[in-house]
Amino acid sequence: MLKAKLFFHSSAGGVEFRKSYEATVNEKADKITIIYVEIDENGVTECEIAVVSNDFVAVRRTGEFSNYLEFKENYLYKGEYQTPYGEIPVEAFTKKLCVSREKGVLKVDAEYKSSLAGEVTENNFGFLIKI
Repeated sequence: MLKAKLFFHSSAGGVEFRKSYEATVNEKADKITIIYVEIDENGVTECEIAVVSNDFVAVRRTGEFSNYLEFKENYLYKGEYQTPYGEIPVEAFTKKLCVSREKGVLKVDAEYKSSLAGEVTENNFGFLIKI
């Protein structure tokens, strides 16, 4: 595992978020796994981003509020958002996914439409990590 700096940004329903994290990176074959910890008003959340290929990214968040999402262009993922109050249905339709890597820098950008308990929002996320 390598130590790295992760620069993350997202927009969900018009709410912007930007932050940097200390992360660990594990690379095996075509799969790059990035693990970092978020600390906010919801507590401590362990996050794992798996860049499986140039066209598939999976995100797992584990904590008091947990979820798993998959991103692939023109793909609809259906799952659950785990909360202390029960499970909430979640869907994510990936409209665009760009993965690029050169000279030790991995960059991912995604645009997607999500539905959480039926409320639909336009979202995006992206990150840059220096490996």
